[in-house]
Amino acid sequence: MIVLPFPPPPLAVLRALELLGNTRRGDRGGAAQAGAVADLERPWEPAGCSGELSTAVWSWCDDVVAWINHEYAWRPAQMVPVCWPRHAHIARELPVLTVLRWEAENAAGPQLMEEWNRYAFPMFCDRMAQRLGESTCRTGRHQDWPAESRYTAFLDASPR
Repeated sequence: MIVLPFPPPPLAVLRALELLGNTRRGDRGGAAQAGAVADLERPWEPAGCSGELSTAVWSWCDDVVAWINHEYAWRPAQMVPVCWPRHAHIARELPVLTVLRWEAENAAGPQLMEEWNRYAFPMFCDRMAQRLGESTCRTGRHQDWPAESRYTAFLDASPR
């Protein structure tokens, strides 16, 4: 096989995406089933999801990271680091990138895939590399958050 297939989402994620899709299309059944649109869980924002859906999203993202590292990383420094869950800047963007790729995979035409390849993925990689900087995470050894002490000092100094 020349390329590996994109990892499919877990069933909980598929259900959430289907419900959101039905609501976007104006499907009355989907909207009625969903209740208020604001109450719908969005898999691209796992912090606001139930425990089951959040766990499913993170598991899917882990599969997608393995896929990305196999399909797109030529050099080790280009890889999404194994410690990605310990980097909020990566963990915030990865579910969005993952859902966008899934939508592109299932589109009726190639436009969404072209947009993912041309914009979403390269921009994610650029932001990830810029934010990781010269950290040892890029070489396989996790480095704790260098700005943590300043963040803690900021919180201590902030009026509450």
